[in-house]
Amino acid sequence: MVTAVTTPSPQPGRHLLAGLDAAQREAVTSAAAPLAVVAAAGSGKTTVLTRRIAYRVATGAADPAHVLALTFTRDAAGELVRRLRRLDLRERIEAGTFHSVALRLLRDRATAAHRPPPKVAEDRLRLAKEVLTETRLRVEPSGALADLDWARARVVVPQDYEREARAARRRGALPPGAFTEFAEAYTRLKRRRGVVDFDDLLHDVLTAMETDDAWAAAVRWRFRHLFVDEAQDLNPLQHRLLEALLGNRADLCLVGDPRQAIYGWNGADPTVLGRVEQHFPGVTIVRLDANHRCSPQVVRAGTAVLTAAGQEDASSSTRPDGPAVEVVVLPSAEAEAAEVAARVRALLHHRPGADLAVLARTNEQVKVLQAALAAAGVPTERSAGRSPLEVCLRAAYRCTSREALATWADTQFGEGDDLARRVAEEVDRYLTSGEPGGFRAWVEARTPFDDLEPDHRGEAVALLTFHAAKGREWWGVFVTGVEEGLVPHASAVSPAQQAEEARLAYVAVTRAAHHLVLTAAEERNGRAAAPSRWIDAVVESAVADRPAPPPEPRRRVVDPLAPYTAWRAAVARASGQPERAVCSDRVLRSLLDDPPADASALATRLGITETAAARLRPLPQPA
Repeated sequence: MVTAVTTPSPQPGRHLLAGLDAAQREAVTSAAAPLAVVAAAGSGKTTVLTRRIAYRVATGAADPAHVLALTFTRDAAGELVRRLRRLDLRERIEAGTFHSVALRLLRDRATAAHRPPPKVAEDRLRLAKEVLTETRLRVEPSGALADLDWARARVVVPQDYEREARAARRRGALPPGAFTEFAEAYTRLKRRRGVVDFDDLLHDVLTAMETDDAWAAAVRWRFRHLFVDEAQDLNPLQHRLLEALLGNRADLCLVGDPRQAIYGWNGADPTVLGRVEQHFPGVTIVRLDANHRCSPQVVRAGTAVLTAAGQEDASSSTRPDGPAVEVVVLPSAEAEAAEVAARVRALLHHRPGADLAVLARTNEQVKVLQAALAAAGVPTERSAGRSPLEVCLRAAYRCTSREALATWADTQFGEGDDLARRVAEEVDRYLTSGEPGGFRAWVEARTPFDDLEPDHRGEAVALLTFHAAKGREWWGVFVTGVEEGLVPHASAVSPAQQAEEARLAYVAVTRAAHHLVLTAAEERNGRAAAPSRWIDAVVESAVADRPAPPPEPRRRVVDPLAPYTAWRAAVARASGQPERAVCSDRVLRSLLDDPPADASALATRLGITETAAARLRPLPQPA
């Protein structure tokens, strides 16, 4: 009789847990909802997010057709999709920025209602200039738009702007009393032109979700499993939109780190994760405190900054020890730039340029550093984009008309590389579609380049501001200008702003995986500069990594009883008896402290005859 042997099928999703530590496995497999994953720098946040999505799909807990993953940058959305593809998740999930997802929803809604889809304005700055001319307000257009963006991110209506700005101690660009006039004129101009801007996309979806119950129910049916990356960056408008999408359900996963909340100017609220249980009652929190990227020295330096600013950080490194963190103070900003350039150039003999970064708090610092690096022959990457694709797309976005865009595309077909030709092909599809709106809106709505792997390798050294460096990492990092007025910045006057400056410094420090140098100048722009209030904490964190001083030579300690112990051992060997039979330790000590005058006295001490005592070897002489 033959017995069939059946092999048990492997547990679904088991392969997705390979290589994860205990906390990461808990974050991936937890059935809790809502769930908040509070992930320290370097703790594998994106790995956990993508594996949780794939694990839930593999185990049947989520349907990929009903997953929505919200991010804050197109690069992050593309990376998420690529990682899911590598995890063999073949069904495509909906992933994108808040704005791109909002645009897709509004397009679908307009199509269903047989209305034209929203047309996104190609140049907000030009619209603002027209409004300022019409209203005769003497303000820079970028400043007026910054005021408008500040209010809209916080869901502040124009009539309340002055009060809310005063409460936040904000100095706007528009003169007192002029904000409402500008905001209303800007809205009228957009309506006349038949366009919307990106903030309108979020407002319009939120309004539709709150006023059209049938459409809201359809959207919630479509998006049943919500995931939010970098949740600490949610501003009030995005938070309200997320709550509208969620409704009264609990299937939500937030991933992020309140220690990296650095977009307060955009309304981001670090308490969304820092006090997540208040925002989402009943939430389960999983903390990822193991930093798998940075050396212990770098992690201690980042923790020191936060601790000195009264903030907590319980993260620890799983990496081997690296070199001690260096703090270098130079006489001037120019000397600082020259020193950094020389050190970077020396490292280029051992590491590719793409492994190194020079970070500064402001763009003004970057200019000085760039000149010094160029003089040293060090190529730099200044692009705010994180990939050659982003650089190529920005070139296309700068075309202000369809004719100019077509000309640009023709040039790329003839002279561009493979990547430029790929973008030019997408431009052709956009132009031939006849669809209203600009090329940027087309790309946001369709994300046609998610399959492209980013390529950051090269010889150029990254030269970026602290903000632009967020989300990136390098083997070696130089954090420059660690002085009062820059770190923290002089514009940070409120406690909340200064706390954010500490988090920004933490972000800059933890971009380094192995080699970290902090620099400061004693003079900048002709004025004396003082080291940052947090720099002493970093110096103190490196104390344990300094070479210990050589031990002082020890003086040889001689036991004065040793010669007597040796004498007793020799007597015992000669007489064939145990040492203690010759005399006890107490008697031996008495021979040292009070030496016997002759053989008779020794015989008395040892309890033997005088003749036997005379035959013993002589006692040691006192030192």
